[in-house]
Amino acid sequence: MPDSAQPQDIFAAISAARGHLSPKLSAIASYALDQTEQFIRKTSKEICAELKTSEPTLIKFCQSFGFSGLSDFRIDLALALAQNRGGSRFVEPLARDRRQVNQLGKTRIARAAAELVAKDRSLLIDNGSTAEAFAQELGDLPSMTVMTNGIFVAQNVLQHEKHTVMLAGGRIRPNAMSMSGPLVETCIQQMRFDTFVMGAASLHPQFGVSTFQEDEAHATRRMMDAAERVIVLADKTKLLKPALHLICQMSQIDILVTDLPKDDPSFTAIEAQGIEVVSALASKEQHNEIL
Repeated sequence: MPDSAQPQDIFAAISAARGHLSPKLSAIASYALDQTEQFIRKTSKEICAELKTSEPTLIKFCQSFGFSGLSDFRIDLALALAQNRGGSRFVEPLARDRRQVNQLGKTRIARAAAELVAKDRSLLIDNGSTAEAFAQELGDLPSMTVMTNGIFVAQNVLQHEKHTVMLAGGRIRPNAMSMSGPLVETCIQQMRFDTFVMGAASLHPQFGVSTFQEDEAHATRRMMDAAERVIVLADKTKLLKPALHLICQMSQIDILVTDLPKDDPSFTAIEAQGIEVVSALASKEQHNEIL
C-alpha cells in the first residue's frame, strides 16, 4: 500500500518531478505519462529495451515515488487512471503484477480467512491473487464443495485432493484467468453457499469495494447474493483508491480480513460501520514460519 511518502495523485507527482530528474529517469517519467497503457502492460525488459535503460534504473524510478518496485507502482498508476481520468484511458493492471505485490500479507490473510470457514460445507470463491492464496490454505479443512470463477483458484483447491470443485462457466478473461459474463450468473443463480470469499481490486471505507471490469462487478454482486455471508480479503495495497466499477458498499460485507494494523485509521473507520474486521498481522514466530 502506498505509505505516507507516496502521492495521492501519481500523475501529478510524476509531472511535477519530471523536470528535476536525471535524463534517464526523466525519460521513464515521460513514458509513464505519455504511454501509460504500454507502461502498465509491457514487461520491464520491453520497457527498458525501448528506453535504452536498465531494470535497476526502472526500479529506482518507482522507488523514488515511495513504491517497493514496478508492480505496485503500475497498479497504483492504473487505479489513478481509473479514478482521475473518468475511465477514458482505462487500463486493467496485469495479473502478474498483482501476484507480485505484498505476497507475505496475502499469505497471512489467506491463513486467517481459512480459519473462519473451517465449519462451512460449501464455499463460493472469487478469482484474484489473494483468493488464489486462500485456496492454497484449504488443505487442513474438512472436505467441502467449492465453486469458483477463478481457474487458478480451482487448481489450487484441487491440489488438496479432498474437496469437490466446480468451475463456473463463461468467457475466459486471459489476463485474470477467470470466467466472466452472463454464464457465471446462470451457474450460480440456483445455488446457495455458506460463504462467498471475495477479493477486491480496491476497497475504501467510504466508497466501498470496486473493480476494474463492469462485467466482473455485475457477476460478483450475483455471487454475493448466492451466499449466506460475505468475507472480503483485502491486503493493505487495495485500500483507499477506488477502481472504476462499484461492486458493493461496505455495509454489504460481513467480515473483512486484512493485514492492516488495528490502529490504522482505515481499520477503525471500517470497524465503526459495524463490520467485523480481522487483522491478519502475524506474530514474529508466524512471520518466520511463512518465510
